[in-house]
Amino acid sequence: MTGLEAMVTSMEKKLGTGEPNEIQEWYRKRNGPLYNGNWPWCDATITWAAVDSGNYDEVCFALDYAYTVAHASRFNAAKQWTPMTNGFAGTGIRRGDIVFFDWDGSSSIGAIDHVGIVTGVSGNTLLTIEGNTANVCARRARYVHDVAGFGRPKYKTPPTTTLPTVSLKHVLAAQTADSKGPQGSAKYKAEGLLLERALKAKGLLAAKWVDGSLGTMTTDAYSAWQKQYSAAHKLGWKGADVNGRAGATSLKALGSETGIFKAVA
Repeated sequence: MTGLEAMVTSMEKKLGTGEPNEIQEWYRKRNGPLYNGNWPWCDATITWAAVDSGNYDEVCFALDYAYTVAHASRFNAAKQWTPMTNGFAGTGIRRGDIVFFDWDGSSSIGAIDHVGIVTGVSGNTLLTIEGNTANVCARRARYVHDVAGFGRPKYKTPPTTTLPTVSLKHVLAAQTADSKGPQGSAKYKAEGLLLERALKAKGLLAAKWVDGSLGTMTTDAYSAWQKQYSAAHKLGWKGADVNGRAGATSLKALGSETGIFKAVA
């Protein structure tokens, strides 16, 4: 499998990686002793994931990158670069984009400090996976000030313009049936998988629970999503509003913010 989702999945494989690490060793074997010791590996993580996912040409233009400025410059030369001068909504940054950061808040390619991949956009918050962030590979929430711009790879499998649907009625039925059935029961497995992938993209559900079964772990993760969404939008939800049972507003928002599904009645 290649394409956007394969790239994100490869980045997820390295979550929790500390340092020194196998990414640095992998890059050293490809690029020589200049990369001995413990060195900044954020863009090497992007390079590794691009190779691992079959997106080396699309993400790295068939070149290895450890220097973020050079990587962003290559996107710019290919006319696949967008500076962050008009906010997240105005620039259309989305899942799968390679996002570059300048901690001083400029949009200058020459000032770039760091890089990651976008996993989603939630209002004014950019959700990412980044290597070498506080010396680990981790999910982060970032804001406009820190984003210099982004490169948009021409993935072989581009983002679909027609999203699969997840029915609120089916989700509620599955939450009832799956929790009462044996381990792994899945009344509406295809829709359950989409819901769980969205919760995983938000960092609320571990990969091992993404099986299409809307049992206890998924309900707890959905409750965490309801609380997160309520707090972000100052809705004051409590009690039944955040008990993990899907609702029309929270389901629509989860699909919209992750770009994984479209919620229907």
